[in-house]
Amino acid sequence: MTNEHSGEAALPALDAMLAPLLFFEEGEHESGDEEAGGAELRHHFFPASRACTYLNHAANGPLPRPVVQTVREYLDDASLFGGTHEPRWVEYERGAHRRLARMINARPDQIAFTASTGDGLSHIALGLNWQEGDEIVSAEGEFPTNVYPWLNLREQGVRLRFVPARDYRIRVEDVLASITERTRLVSLSLVEFSTGYRNDVAAIARLCHERGIVCGIDAMQALGAIDIDVQALGVDYLAAAAHKWLLAPRTTGILYLADHLLPRLRTPRRGWRSVETPFDFFNHEQPIKQDMARFEYSTSNLTAIVGLDAALGVFEAIDGGMQAVETRVLGLTNYAITGLERLGYPVVTPQGAGERSGIVCFKPRANQASEPMTAQQLADTLAAQDVYIAARGDVARVSPHFYNTFADIDRLLNVLEPL
Repeated sequence: MTNEHSGEAALPALDAMLAPLLFFEEGEHESGDEEAGGAELRHHFFPASRACTYLNHAANGPLPRPVVQTVREYLDDASLFGGTHEPRWVEYERGAHRRLARMINARPDQIAFTASTGDGLSHIALGLNWQEGDEIVSAEGEFPTNVYPWLNLREQGVRLRFVPARDYRIRVEDVLASITERTRLVSLSLVEFSTGYRNDVAAIARLCHERGIVCGIDAMQALGAIDIDVQALGVDYLAAAAHKWLLAPRTTGILYLADHLLPRLRTPRRGWRSVETPFDFFNHEQPIKQDMARFEYSTSNLTAIVGLDAALGVFEAIDGGMQAVETRVLGLTNYAITGLERLGYPVVTPQGAGERSGIVCFKPRANQASEPMTAQQLADTLAAQDVYIAARGDVARVSPHFYNTFADIDRLLNVLEPL
């Protein structure tokens, strides 16, 4: 079974998007490489596209070639010279702050690199001043990363309320109905990991701020796949990590804070890098840093951050930027939905205006002759054919990135058709 490709012409041309990457690294012009011409550009820069049909970016993102080259250079340097050249590599850390800030329309000093998404959310949970009886609102079906930091506050008498999902959606009116006079914070995923539903965060944040409620997001399943503007969303914080849609090594956490929230947060995880002069080793009474750097409290995971800077450089170099990335991602997921429905696979991902993302979730097809396959059995069967998706509960999850093609989706559908 193969869908028609007439719709692909309406998407940003992948070759045109990737062409600037030929000059990504200063002094290294890849255009002389015979592998890097025409349709081979994506194989050249995204080797996973050569090895298999990879449609599992919501789990882990394969590393682009420039990322591997940069990390390898750093590791070789560390192997030969230890930390002698560390000032050079710390510039990559500063570069990652700048590039990430541009990606989400923030300032570099509003961003901290943390250990993970959960680590960033824990800074919020541990930093706010809670009172017994306070309430937090989240959603049914959230990834546990956006649950446990709030559950950990139960010892302080804080209650976590879950907004029920209806038709695989977290509706704005249901969030509003869950808010009480004791609600102090609303924390949702921008994109839900098990459905692909994109929450109307801008509307929810606006309603929260009218009531003096903090509103923030777990952007793990959005950052790198869709165009995010934290100013337009109006969120007070954004937490994520870099190893999925951002195509960076494991693991660098990302935390953005709006200016008005930072002064409200205590710094319970104070470390040697949190203070104004970290290398004044024996002055333990010095003040903490005034900006987000206070949350980068220990020695950074420089290997991963160097790779993150390179990955962000890839996105920055793409012709059309994140708008083109999002357009291609949504075009590919729409194509997958059409094909799955044609084959009779029930798609659970909401498809209304503004609801879709880089994730498509569907259930195994009913079989009159035998028991239907489970989602995991379906994913395992596809993996045996070098087509990689994920199973999450009772749904199978497909998550293509911008460098995938309609032919990749066709490969998925062709394997699914006879199952």
